[in-house]
Amino acid sequence: MFEKWKAFLAKHQTRPEESSLYRIAVTVLVMFALGLTLQQIEWPAYSLAVLLLTPAASYLSHRRRQSSNLEIKIFLSFAMVALLLWFFVRLSSSLYDPRIPLAELLIWLQTLHAFDLPAKKDLRYTVLVALILMAIAAVLTYSSWFSVALLIFCALFLVVGALDFWSDNRLPGTLESEQTLGDDDTASSGYRLDRRWLTRTLLVALPAALTAALIIFVFMPRYRGLQLRSLPMNWDIQFSLAHISSGEIVNQKLSGERNSNGKPQRIEGDSYFGFDAEVNLNARGSLSDRLVLKVRTSDWQYHRAVTFSEYTGGGWRSGLEEPTLKSITEPPFYFSSPHGGQDRLTIYYAEVDLPNVVFVPSNPRMLYFPSSEIYQIGSFPDENQREFKNTPAVLISPFNLEKGVVYSVLNRTAPVAPSALKNLPDWDPDGRRPLSLKPYLNLPDTVPQRVRDLALKLTENSTSPWERASRLTAYLQQNYRYNLDVDFYPEEADTVDHFLFEAREGYCEQFASALCVMSRSVGMPARYVTGYLPGSYNPLSGFYEIRAKDAHAWVEIYVPEVGWMTFDPVPGENATPDLGDSLEDRWLLESFLKYLNVPESLRNKIPALIRGFVLLALLSLALSVWKSVRFRPSKPVKRSELEPYLLRAESLTIPRKPGETVKDWAQRTEVESLNKLATIYERTFYQDKALTSKDHDELSKSLKVLKLRSDQARGT
Repeated sequence: MFEKWKAFLAKHQTRPEESSLYRIAVTVLVMFALGLTLQQIEWPAYSLAVLLLTPAASYLSHRRRQSSNLEIKIFLSFAMVALLLWFFVRLSSSLYDPRIPLAELLIWLQTLHAFDLPAKKDLRYTVLVALILMAIAAVLTYSSWFSVALLIFCALFLVVGALDFWSDNRLPGTLESEQTLGDDDTASSGYRLDRRWLTRTLLVALPAALTAALIIFVFMPRYRGLQLRSLPMNWDIQFSLAHISSGEIVNQKLSGERNSNGKPQRIEGDSYFGFDAEVNLNARGSLSDRLVLKVRTSDWQYHRAVTFSEYTGGGWRSGLEEPTLKSITEPPFYFSSPHGGQDRLTIYYAEVDLPNVVFVPSNPRMLYFPSSEIYQIGSFPDENQREFKNTPAVLISPFNLEKGVVYSVLNRTAPVAPSALKNLPDWDPDGRRPLSLKPYLNLPDTVPQRVRDLALKLTENSTSPWERASRLTAYLQQNYRYNLDVDFYPEEADTVDHFLFEAREGYCEQFASALCVMSRSVGMPARYVTGYLPGSYNPLSGFYEIRAKDAHAWVEIYVPEVGWMTFDPVPGENATPDLGDSLEDRWLLESFLKYLNVPESLRNKIPALIRGFVLLALLSLALSVWKSVRFRPSKPVKRSELEPYLLRAESLTIPRKPGETVKDWAQRTEVESLNKLATIYERTFYQDKALTSKDHDELSKSLKVLKLRSDQARGT
């Protein structure tokens, strides 16, 4: 039976690839892609086996390229079935991020495929696998340094492409004819790669490829909307992280006692004092530029950490119910969310150790988090109330968010269009509010009357909660100065009153507190919120990079028929982040210039200037192509298999003159060996006949005679 199989394989065996240089280049390319992919999945235990087996298998394939390799094919058949079963096992344990099992499957498929690469088509499949591996690595990475690896891969890929072309064609100008032709059945077997040709090819191709990529980048719009529906999270990490909380917020980097009474307090470091159970509005300090989170999101949005309801005059306390434990056997955690709207996907990557609060966008609906337990503080005291959706106010992890933690969130957008917000119904005219909203309406008696009077004056004649919230937000943005170096407020003063009427400057904590207190003064339920701004978009990696200095405070106001909506009264910020960022860049080039901190005056001019030059270059190229097509010869120049022999003969004698036939050239040189070449040339070229093995032998003998004659002439 095996003999019949061997005969069948031998009959259908394709022509083996003889070029060892091409094989080496393909192996280097795929090894580079394998190494990057293994690095992105954090060097699994089998990495060394893959990196050793792949080049060894490629060498074995080259040694056995002339064989049918029946034994190897049988081994590969069983190995691939086993690999498929292993893949399904890995997939069943990683349903929440199938990218890793898919990457592992492709890595091992390539390693097995390397055992059977006899023909060029097999090597080309390997090149295709290398491209797919690079795509997987690009999806898994969240570092902008990956762009350097892409440039290296591009150069290697162009080398492989050039060698692929050379091994198929071996045209004049691509090779050095240092050895004798006609030693076997292939006329080009004695030719070696011309390194100068390869260098010239790369020097032209690489800049052309990079220029094309730059043109695409310059004209590439920045699309919004992440369509990924596999929600990454490192589920296994829960078994290695120590539980340090039973529902209380733990911010280990904060020193000193909790203080919400307005005592002057100096705070330094990377950890924001707002990520705690209490907030002191008289705390002063600065945060560093250290990267703390990388976020891949389907939309521009704020990232909430803690919400507070109780205003003390000098700070904020939670004022809500005690945390409740929420347990699951497998992800995700589900939460109440408003009906309608659209889902947004957000993936968080912790770059440093963070407090145990779970950062989420507004209105989280599903949370894929690496823990079977999580603590939740609801927005309303009564868990069973049905009048409002009890969306989570705070989510607390049983362990700190250590560096390397990955989790994903699906949240809901506002269920109504921005244009319809002004027409939403107002609260009852008699001023009564549901008891569920009472914690977000309470104000201490110490709040001066002039704060309440100012809020009433600013919202006079407004017809909806949305209009009142917008008026108050706009007033704060337009009439107060943002200043990170503001002096300590008097300890006995009410923070909001002192900010509005005395200091008239502050930072986000004072702005947010003022909006929250004034909103409550006019009967709008509001709460103070801390978290992170969206951060800086990195167009090279596709991630928003959030730094310690992006810690922020804002306000959430309850709007009837909508729910909690975000308002930011800080000058220069988007007043309504839930409705999207009107200042977001529409082109990748603009995002890249902003990421490099290019001044705004230049950012507005550089893109238009670059696009103008690119358009001129494209028009020039189109004009050149049009001219070359219009004025090219009507008949293509005919080439011959004899051309390499003619070029070699010319190098050993004298060159042909323009328009001179081979026969006239042979007669002019008066070299007998050229007459045979001229005879074969006329018979094959003009009669369109292929060279026979006998012709190759005769031509090789003629070149040997010419080589000997040339050597003797140089010796004399």
